[in-house]
Amino acid sequence: MTYARKLLHIKSALILALSLSFYEPGCTPEAAHKNAIPERIISMAPSITEILFELGLGKKVVGVTRYCDYPKEAAAINRVGGVMDPNYEEIVALKPGLVILLSSHHEAVQKLKKLGIKTLDIPHETIKDIHRSIEVIAATCGVPDKASVLINSINSRFEILRASIKTQRRPGVMICIGRETSTGDMTGLYIAGRNTFYDEIIKAAGGMNAYRDTTIAYPQLSAEGIIHINPEVIIDLSACMQNDPAKTSELVRHWDRLRPVTAVKTGRVHCLSGTHALHPGPRYVQFLEELARLLHPEAFKGDRVHE
Repeated sequence: MTYARKLLHIKSALILALSLSFYEPGCTPEAAHKNAIPERIISMAPSITEILFELGLGKKVVGVTRYCDYPKEAAAINRVGGVMDPNYEEIVALKPGLVILLSSHHEAVQKLKKLGIKTLDIPHETIKDIHRSIEVIAATCGVPDKASVLINSINSRFEILRASIKTQRRPGVMICIGRETSTGDMTGLYIAGRNTFYDEIIKAAGGMNAYRDTTIAYPQLSAEGIIHINPEVIIDLSACMQNDPAKTSELVRHWDRLRPVTAVKTGRVHCLSGTHALHPGPRYVQFLEELARLLHPEAFKGDRVHE
């Protein structure tokens, strides 16, 4: 994958995480019951695709973006472009009864409405937004009971985790959401700042964000900047971006160049693979559990990791 393409992937991931708008008036589970249940659905984000399949609606999905890679059944579905470049001709040709987008897709929503296509836009900025999105999509698509089952399952796992880490000290955590990896130089490095989905995940997993500035959501840091904030734990999502789990050990070794950093000196640099760490959808709880075990391994001795 070229660096330019990786940057596009990073930008797309940021857009997924930075859905900063609110629901349109009437976009509630109660209002959704008043409308016809859609039989042909297009998903315009990986997290939306995951929700649809978790709710048992996969057979109704006729179009997804090029980034929708989970579950594996999504690979066989028609592609309708990406988050930043929807293929409107393909969308129209698929004759959808509903196109579901993130609330940051303002331009796409307006274009689709002009084409006479029904849309539903949902935010995914926070954990609360994810749960609400599940409810709204389920109600709109006629399966409200399945939303309750899914959310209760997520909440149950969340509460077990919360009880396990409630007495643990909170280490300083830095999440790297993307960087230049072809040379091993610590360049083009973006991290999760404050007031973001990842910041919320860090807190829920029993850590605190090592980056304290609140002015930039996803700042780009130099090697000197990382040494300055000195995280105790580094979570590198570069393998997720590349979709190459085999490279995780190599990617971890890149961080040896920053020996002054506490996380590097103590061997607490972890490179995660799997898109569950990138998409703010139902699998966020899997990422949350994984992160909590990395931050507090002593609290989970003998526990089985959720699949």
